[in-house]
Amino acid sequence: MSECRCGKPTRDAAYFCDDCGDLLARSLGEVPWLDEQLEVTVTRTSGIDYRTLGGAKATETPSPVHWAASEARDHLKALLVSWVLFCDAERIRSSDPADGLPADNLGALSRWMLWRVDGLSLHDIGPEAVDEIAEAVQTCHRLIDRHPERQYLGACDACETGRIYARPGGKWATCNGCDAGTDAEAVRTKMLTQLDDRLCTAAEIARLSTYLGLKADREQVRKRINQWHKREQIEAHAAFSDDPAFRFGEIYAMLVASEYQPSVKSA
Repeated sequence: MSECRCGKPTRDAAYFCDDCGDLLARSLGEVPWLDEQLEVTVTRTSGIDYRTLGGAKATETPSPVHWAASEARDHLKALLVSWVLFCDAERIRSSDPADGLPADNLGALSRWMLWRVDGLSLHDIGPEAVDEIAEAVQTCHRLIDRHPERQYLGACDACETGRIYARPGGKWATCNGCDAGTDAEAVRTKMLTQLDDRLCTAAEIARLSTYLGLKADREQVRKRINQWHKREQIEAHAAFSDDPAFRFGEIYAMLVASEYQPSVKSA
């Protein structure tokens, strides 16, 4: 067993630990929300009175653009583009259902990278992705005055340019572009259906299932899946790496069933 640069042990042949992998996944997951909030901050349409920062007098006319926020967003995008190109060139493994490179926007870039968190853990340069992306996301957070309270559920079918958001566990989702409303649970169900036959590692299933509404702790989910495999309760399939891969739909159904059986001893 090797050691992550944060000091915690890694598993298998990984170059960063599960906690650092979760940090990278959380950071990437917040990018679509951050993109929207940075746009608001850049144009100064809401938020902090930046005239009072850095010693400027409140009577001074503020610049119509918040340059620090603009530069932070540009840096984050350039950083994600560089890591997307790296992952593509190095053929970093993933179970991404989409083919090819992502669209040139922060939402698409971050979603594409989310599929490759586990793959990056198996590359010796992977820890640099954790450090660089997490730091860039944290910088963006410091430049806005709120934290994410919404769950990103994909592109809007109505206007094709907006993004659909819902409160975690909420029943209603709204597009940030055209304000069209939709049933959030129906969108989550559609996403789960699209994932049904995908082969994913235990860590990927844990990450995706908890994001889409499973109430269990992500690390507990990963450990439970690995225990089921060890006990031969589930079957692994030949896939893209040395890590066992499982059909997402089968495992998700078992996880949902076990979540509502508190009297059954967890794996």
